[in-house]
Amino acid sequence: MDGKNVLRKIGLLLSVAACGALVTSCGDDETPTPTPTSSDTATPTPTPTAAVDFSLTADFSATSFNANYVFAFFTPDGGGTEVFNGGTRLDGTSSITFVASPDSASFVFPDLTDPVEFGATDFVSVTATERQYAAGDMALTLFLPFDNVMRVSYEIDNQTFTQDTVDGILRSQRVAIFFNNVTTTDEITTTLSYTGPVDVFGGDPGVTEAGTLSAANPTFTVTPGATSSDDDTVSGTIEVFEDVMGTPTLVAVLDLDATVTASGVFEGTGSDAANDLDIGFVGTLAGDNREEIFILFAARDVDVAGDPDDGDDTVFVGSFIGN
Repeated sequence: MDGKNVLRKIGLLLSVAACGALVTSCGDDETPTPTPTSSDTATPTPTPTAAVDFSLTADFSATSFNANYVFAFFTPDGGGTEVFNGGTRLDGTSSITFVASPDSASFVFPDLTDPVEFGATDFVSVTATERQYAAGDMALTLFLPFDNVMRVSYEIDNQTFTQDTVDGILRSQRVAIFFNNVTTTDEITTTLSYTGPVDVFGGDPGVTEAGTLSAANPTFTVTPGATSSDDDTVSGTIEVFEDVMGTPTLVAVLDLDATVTASGVFEGTGSDAANDLDIGFVGTLAGDNREEIFILFAARDVDVAGDPDDGDDTVFVGSFIGN
């Protein structure tokens, strides 16, 4: 499978596994504005790009297709607790361009009409893994934990918004993942293990407080098939905790298990019966020799046909990057 088809596969799977699993939050009044693309919108055909030398201090430019998600938090007028408002993923093209001198960063996202531009006066800080900009109510963060996968987050604060009948302020965030494809055609012959950070947001809209979710760094394992004709598999578990009055409380256990294609792509669905969640995920190995991995995941409260609405609309969205 070539790079173009790898990217298209990821886009198609994300549409089904992620947005399909979040159908109640696609396009309703609790979703970050502008309204995300719904799951029944055709996925655009992507075009591959050349390998990127990702950096937080040197020039680079990258494009990704259909590897995006959005989420938002709401604060009622007059003050009060900021709570989770909604989340989903988006089809479409994103890009990030960084120029070291003069310092500038430009970000393109599917639901933004124009590129977002940050300059030298907007620069905030840079560390070994993160570069940040801020301008007024906007902020941009480039996160590069390793070498082949970058997560870019764009935040807009102080957006006028009405949650149901309550007026307030929305703080929304748009996230895009950029990565290098696997180029090796060698078979996987030994177990590969990947550990890294999880980016997770969500909860019950209007109820779960902002900043209360966390997840420890999980390890995902790619296991080669017993023979060359057997499937390689990827497996691992993401545990999501919510801080409830100072006590970390387990609210989601995302057991992910799928077949890995020759090009490194995988996808799957599952469930967390203990927490009444349906799960969808998609990802790929990344880097010339499969040095890294990323996974986009989504989980939502199970709606049981014939049962009364339990009032729980819990949604979790996020990503994992490991090496």
